[in-house]
Amino acid sequence: MDNALPTGKLSRGKVVGKALLKIGAKKTKRFVTGGSKEDNHEEIADIIFDALGELKGVSVKIAQQVALGMPFLPPAYLEKISKSFNAIPSINKALVRKIIKTELGLYPQDAFESFEMTAFAAASLGQVHLATKDGEQLAVKVQYPGIRKSIESDMSLIHFGMKRFAKGQNVDHIVGEIEARLYEEVDYILEAKNCDFFREKLQIKNIIIPEVYHDLSSEKVLTTTYLEGLEFDTYLLANPSQESRDAYAQLIFDSFFHALYKLKSIHADPNPGNFLFMQGGKLGLIDFGCVKKVDEDFLQMYNQLHLNLIADNDDISIIQQYIKLGMIEEESEEKMLKFYTEIIKPLDALYKEPLVGDSYNFKENPDFAKRGFEMIFEVQQKQFNSVHKLNEQFLFINRTLLGYYALFEKMGAKIETRGVKELMRGLK
Repeated sequence: MDNALPTGKLSRGKVVGKALLKIGAKKTKRFVTGGSKEDNHEEIADIIFDALGELKGVSVKIAQQVALGMPFLPPAYLEKISKSFNAIPSINKALVRKIIKTELGLYPQDAFESFEMTAFAAASLGQVHLATKDGEQLAVKVQYPGIRKSIESDMSLIHFGMKRFAKGQNVDHIVGEIEARLYEEVDYILEAKNCDFFREKLQIKNIIIPEVYHDLSSEKVLTTTYLEGLEFDTYLLANPSQESRDAYAQLIFDSFFHALYKLKSIHADPNPGNFLFMQGGKLGLIDFGCVKKVDEDFLQMYNQLHLNLIADNDDISIIQQYIKLGMIEEESEEKMLKFYTEIIKPLDALYKEPLVGDSYNFKENPDFAKRGFEMIFEVQQKQFNSVHKLNEQFLFINRTLLGYYALFEKMGAKIETRGVKELMRGLK
């Protein structure tokens, strides 16, 4: 199997162009012959993922980010995304040696005491190797070559496909935001700084964050201490106790809100592969490529809005909060109420549901994510332009939170919310 990543503009352009033609043909075929929308969506999703398989690496990451940012996409797309998190092909050993020599100035056997040439884990933009140095086990993440050059061309395929799924012009700003985050994620120097920041500042018992080895890291190689633990699916297959499930979900929940309100930053990628379930109830938090810094003024407004929602304040006062956030245009009360009631209020109900009481049991609400995705899809059908009103910080916070809730649902976990609400009320 050829594991080379096609990096040339022409080679990647051929893959993208062929996929776009196939998608166009599928749309035409349905128009001419009929057939269900669901079958057409599944066929288009197949075309997109066949192309992503050829493009490798960054394209899968783009697709994952799009799924998180636009959960209203058809089930066929979301289903294929859920299977893609660890489905990225490996890069060959000779290329790994070359990358490390270029980045660190030494071949792997010289930079480390030992280095396993076969990767033990896939990263969204590369792969991870086990190594040792001074008796310490290390995880060495090696980035695919040519990733940065490939982002722009690959976005065209995703953008085209998303417009077919999401009814046209309402995805541009979300795709743009994802592209900006991707350019950050291919900079391992920035990721190392993010990791250092969270390791120093996120002081929560049982949350373990690896230490960066800066002398063995660069823009395309990132070396950290190795954390040993079970991946999400393996953890669930072991049939853990309810107590264990609840404790881990609580750790994730508390750490998200602590980071948001205390550090004004969030680990904005709820990929289950970013968690390691370790012995002694400890939770490893890894991969800090997608970190979102939150503006303090925005955070104050966001927090007040959600406190008002939890308190079940009247619609007019909620609308005023959304006007401050720039998500509702100030016009006649009648028009604002209509827009809020039809477009935003259903989503508000979804976001506040787990926070209203002192606890929320996802085991008793196993359809939470399904209801949420269906609700968002319904909103999209009512008001295509509504997405344009979403503040991008608002989007990243809430989409990440929804991603974590989807994990809790799979875990069948119960979370306590009193501590988080105390944190919200104490925000200065």
